[in-house]
Amino acid sequence: MMRRILPVLLAFTLPALASAAGSTALGGVFNDVGLGTRPLGLGGAFVAIADDANAAQENPAGMAFFAKQARSVSFTHSNLFSLAEISRDYLAYAQADSGFGAFGLTWNRFSANLDPEQWTEDAFAYAGAKQISGGADDSWPKMSVGWQAKYLRVDSGLSEALAGGSVGGGTATGYGVSLGMLVKLRPSLSVGFMAQDLYSSISWATGTLEILPMVGKAGVAYRLTEKTTFATEARGQQGSSGFTPSSWHLGAEHWLFDGKNLMWNTVRNIGVRGGYFQQIVNADAGQVTAGATAKADQWQIDYTYQFGLSSQQLGSTHRFGVGMHF
Repeated sequence: MMRRILPVLLAFTLPALASAAGSTALGGVFNDVGLGTRPLGLGGAFVAIADDANAAQENPAGMAFFAKQARSVSFTHSNLFSLAEISRDYLAYAQADSGFGAFGLTWNRFSANLDPEQWTEDAFAYAGAKQISGGADDSWPKMSVGWQAKYLRVDSGLSEALAGGSVGGGTATGYGVSLGMLVKLRPSLSVGFMAQDLYSSISWATGTLEILPMVGKAGVAYRLTEKTTFATEARGQQGSSGFTPSSWHLGAEHWLFDGKNLMWNTVRNIGVRGGYFQQIVNADAGQVTAGATAKADQWQIDYTYQFGLSSQQLGSTHRFGVGMHF
């Protein structure tokens, strides 16, 4: 039964996902509202926070402010819409500036398995960052810039009719470049910017060259206390009629403890977060997110639940993540 339903289902979901990612056809489902478990739990409002391994994807400039010698890795898995046949996997590594700039690597895969037909997209990215002002501890504001270069690949076994006729089946490869900036106005207030896919394109085996429109992100994060942070973010997308708003995002995070004491001989802190994001082009596409983290000295476990308010919502999404700090 499911094999008969999935082709029809994906005929609707794949173009919708591609549209959300800013693609002109079906390639380019490489970017999501929040690839990592924690960013999604904040409703995607992470460009002005960018303080863990997810910064390598969401805003590389944040890596420049990592604590000295800090290194972290994060992995997220999710079955979109609670369907085992549609999944996303995301792996990120980031480390602090050791003299030549901060450094990060990411891998992002979207997969739709119809057995035997499949659709997979992979994005491998290198990210770097450097602080350019405010080096002294008591010097404000502090500013950093970040960059990302990625390699994209699509493997499609779907028929041209199912794929919408724009690119057809086969394979495609391409490259992309993104730039980010993070400004810490004071210890409790930061502003982040990201020009995602400043130039990105993929070339299909059929000869079609697909340009991924740039997505601009701007956000503000305010740390109310040492334990509580609020964040907001707005995004826009380059289109044929110019640069237009595409979505807005809200998020909040609270850590229950100060992270100094060891609880249950293992956990240093527990965090809870929630968020909301709205696609401007579709007033019926609001998404509510909620998540939690259990954090130890060298590892953490993350979870985020995503629920759509749309009357046509396919199903909720559960995201599970693990992280290491060393």
